[in-house]
Amino acid sequence: MAEEDDDISVSNSFDAWARCMSSRYQRDRLYRYGNFEPCSAQWKDIGIVMKAKWARTKEEKEDLLNQTFYRKNLGGDQSKSPTAGVIWELKEKPSWEYGK
Repeated sequence: MAEEDDDISVSNSFDAWARCMSSRYQRDRLYRYGNFEPCSAQWKDIGIVMKAKWARTKEEKEDLLNQTFYRKNLGGDQSKSPTAGVIWELKEKPSWEYGK
């Protein structure tokens, strides 16, 4: 049986899919881009994360998690945010660093 891993959360993947399917997200998507999001990438992430949860080695887990839509397109990189450049512009220097 696979060991518990705090980095792997099926519920977070499910939440991302549910948020994508929400009427508010779809309305905003329609307004910004003129089409609806199919949310198939988020649905696929749920399956990948479930496989990673049961992977035997850390390397296998990491390989699976690196295939997810979240890691490829969002992760912690703000420049990959779906609202960057559409709603707000990225700053080279954050505002909290101007006074230094």
